[in-house]
Amino acid sequence: MSENVAVLWDIENVTPRSSDSLLIQGMWDYAESLGRVVTSYAYADWSKPGFRSLGPTLAGLHFNMLHIPYQKTRKNKNGSDMQLVTDALELLRFHEHINTFVLITGDSDFRSLLLALRKSGKKIHIICDIKTAAQDLLILADSFADYKELMPDNEDETDETESDDKEGDRKNFPKEYWFERLAETAAILQKDNKSSNMGSVKIKMKMLNRDFNEKKIGPRGYKRWSDFVSAAVRAGYVTLQDEENQTLILPGKGYIQEVSSLQTALKTLVSTLETLDGNKEPQFHPYSIISSELKNKGVVMKVLGFSQFKKFLSSAEARGLVETKMENLRSYVKLQK
Repeated sequence: MSENVAVLWDIENVTPRSSDSLLIQGMWDYAESLGRVVTSYAYADWSKPGFRSLGPTLAGLHFNMLHIPYQKTRKNKNGSDMQLVTDALELLRFHEHINTFVLITGDSDFRSLLLALRKSGKKIHIICDIKTAAQDLLILADSFADYKELMPDNEDETDETESDDKEGDRKNFPKEYWFERLAETAAILQKDNKSSNMGSVKIKMKMLNRDFNEKKIGPRGYKRWSDFVSAAVRAGYVTLQDEENQTLILPGKGYIQEVSSLQTALKTLVSTLETLDGNKEPQFHPYSIISSELKNKGVVMKVLGFSQFKKFLSSAEARGLVETKMENLRSYVKLQK
């Protein structure tokens, strides 16, 4: 059955710069890769200069641009949220041929909407700002993507060591590496006093490791997330603990976060940025410069399980180490204060 796709964009939650027309096109291309886009909506107060400047690009892609005036006195859910939910439920009720929904937002207020879409058997894909997106929203989606990852690569921002056979690289990657990443994820949630139940750990791990897919580990992969976790338990990387009617994933006793290859690479990234900044406040540096510096220091993306350099930086940003931005179709990174 062909996929008929509806796109609903909460502009206030995911806001590209007006000059990032290729970024908007990248998100549109992602939606089209899922099927035929039959309708699309964008919600914002279009009188605001930052939003109004997006108009020509969105109009060129045939978005329905709904004007939601900003009201300072609003409490609870804002007008854009309410209108988006109303339109989505109308599509659900009256347009049964639409079987795939792409929501461009990371707002947890849309959980009830996603539950309704799932109950009706619809596929849900989320495009969000990964560093601010709500985990309890992402867990309800079939997939999610950081909007910055959808920007087409510039030639000078691409790691020359990246393999064309990216899927083959992942399949040949040792399962122990991913067991280590699982333990790290559980440790991070534990340190932040957040729940490390099966669902929360799965989403957090995918936020921290953008190329992770348990089904593509090793020659056969793992059919289910629970199979992957069970294998990590048997290998001693994590333990399971029953607490308040849920199963928690905890780092194994032998896990030492600081000695992993990824942690070493992240420390190298931080030290490189510190060196470039000197004694000044953190400055933004082009991806191309940082990629070259790390390569000279022996940091290879595919050895760390990343198919692209920008996914490595997304991983660092999700850990609170760096901040990234896009400006004039170029990508930059700096140390997080």
